[in-house]
Amino acid sequence: MKIRTSTLPALLALFSTCLSLQSQDGSKTDSLFSLLNKNPHDTTKVDLYLSLHRAFTDDSARAMEYMDKAVALSLELEDARRFCQSKLALSHFYYGRGLLPEAQNTLDQVKKKLPIARDQAIASSFYMEQGLVALANGTFENATDSFLKAKRLFEVLGDTVGIGKCHTNLGSVYWTIGNLDKALEHYKKSLDLKHPDDHLGISKVLGNLGLLERAKNNYPQALAYYQRSLNICQENDFKLEAAINLQNIGVVYEKQKAYDTALDYFTRSNALSRSIDDKIGILYTDHGIATLYSNLGAYNQAIAKLYEALAMAEELHIKDEIKNINQSLAETFERLGDYKKALQHQKNFELWKDSIVSQTHLDQVRELEIKYETEKKDRQITFLGQEKELQKKETQRQATLKNTFIGGILLITLLGSLLFYTFRLRVRNQKAMAAKNEEIKEVNFKQKLSELERKALQAQINPHFIFNCMNSINQMILDEDNKNASKYLTKFSKLIRLILENAEDTEVSLKKELSLLESYIELETLRFNGEIKHRITLAEDIDVENIQLPGMVLQPFVENAIWHGLRHKKGKDGGQISISIKKNSDQLICQIEDNGVGRQKAFEMQQKSVWKGKSMGVKITEERLRLLSKELKKQLIRITDLKDGCGKARGTLVEVHIPIS
Repeated sequence: MKIRTSTLPALLALFSTCLSLQSQDGSKTDSLFSLLNKNPHDTTKVDLYLSLHRAFTDDSARAMEYMDKAVALSLELEDARRFCQSKLALSHFYYGRGLLPEAQNTLDQVKKKLPIARDQAIASSFYMEQGLVALANGTFENATDSFLKAKRLFEVLGDTVGIGKCHTNLGSVYWTIGNLDKALEHYKKSLDLKHPDDHLGISKVLGNLGLLERAKNNYPQALAYYQRSLNICQENDFKLEAAINLQNIGVVYEKQKAYDTALDYFTRSNALSRSIDDKIGILYTDHGIATLYSNLGAYNQAIAKLYEALAMAEELHIKDEIKNINQSLAETFERLGDYKKALQHQKNFELWKDSIVSQTHLDQVRELEIKYETEKKDRQITFLGQEKELQKKETQRQATLKNTFIGGILLITLLGSLLFYTFRLRVRNQKAMAAKNEEIKEVNFKQKLSELERKALQAQINPHFIFNCMNSINQMILDEDNKNASKYLTKFSKLIRLILENAEDTEVSLKKELSLLESYIELETLRFNGEIKHRITLAEDIDVENIQLPGMVLQPFVENAIWHGLRHKKGKDGGQISISIKKNSDQLICQIEDNGVGRQKAFEMQQKSVWKGKSMGVKITEERLRLLSKELKKQLIRITDLKDGCGKARGTLVEVHIPIS
């Protein structure tokens, strides 16, 4: 069995006339901005906005920003011609990213304005764009009709470049439907009309000629065409066309069973398509990579990749690729021996394919059905004897009932069926409602947890703390204490990096959490001239590498100990923090003890106390722990004021219960 690579539409090099997908260089962009600032609120500004849209094609957000400005200004000026130009550029922008419904909707808006614009050049561009969208949707007759209408207008205008582009696109239509002779005829006409300086056009036609040679199994000649086209694209930074050529080369190597080499080219093409947000390119290279995984025996990777590609194809409404991916899934599941899923996807393929169903495909479906039924019977063979006995007794019982109570049985059966149906419907509705409620609870849980994690990050990256750190560094520089300034700055940057890294994940290892904690304490120790000492004690059964816990939960308590206890500590012994961690079932129990002045003394020494019950950092942390813990009623944070024998404060002890996984 052979897994097919369904990449034909993505491999075709097609032409538009409304804009180029290549970004302009920085100097050109600067020049456009300069002209924009000098021009008044007139039609010239629309043209500049369109030029800036083309300049930022690789930056979707900025490209759309200037496109919106061009459309808005053309409407304000009631300039139908420039409105059509703007919308055609927008349509191609959508087309290039695989957003075919959006592209068609935009073209419908242009069609309404064409009679007002009265411009044959704009009309020719409209028909060209309409043909591209129709071809992508698999409506080949509409695509051919649109390309021919565009060609007739280009002939009236004497535009040989436009005529050449039409021949290229018509060749692509014929290539897609399998008429290679007609495709070759149009490609040669297109190449004859190319100007030597039209590098983009030449590269596209060379790529299409490579497709023809590949279809004839003339692989060396196909590779030669693709490589010539790729060289031109790389020399001129034509990223979209370079991605297409890399994919085409990968297909040739795949057909020659050089799967590792093919995978390398598909991967490079996929990366380049992602860099320019070319969704169609991403889709087809993902499909190609999946089939290569299958050919290399990595079936699970192949299936996962195919489902990703199927979701994207359905999102982009590309019917032909939905069909082909279903076939690839069927073939991969068949290789795995999962005939039930293979049959399911083969049937999906049959539903999407053309109305003419070949006998070969029907045979494949029947073969899968036979294999699946055989597998099902093998699983049930141990029950055959018992099943036959039950069937015999059931037959006798039914015969007796039929002879004596046939009328009553029919009535009871009817009523029973009605009640059963009603009951099943009610149960199904209740299950659906329960599932929906659970889904809503899950969404609310994730939203609340995400908000608390954001607040926890904000609490850790405290503006006051950062300001004090930067002031300390500045003071060291002014005091020419460059060594300590450098040391302080290094530790400060390490702490910020650890905070941001831990913030990326919902859970982090205990090792990472302790590393962040030590970095913070070392930084505060430098600020307080080494007067803070700390010790971290771990129980013997603690595996810091594999224990996962919510990120950024311990630092707020250590920060409180330093700023509200140890900061006011006087005496030769200085401040001390002891941190001990032990494991209890699915929880970590962390105790943080300091020898500070105690909460009461800290409150008296500072009018604005963080301890109005709990500080914001502690409060946020407790909410996160409460949300993640199953023991909702249990006290997760305990704070104890430590006193000596005379009742004098000798510090604070905080005990935190942290859920782990």
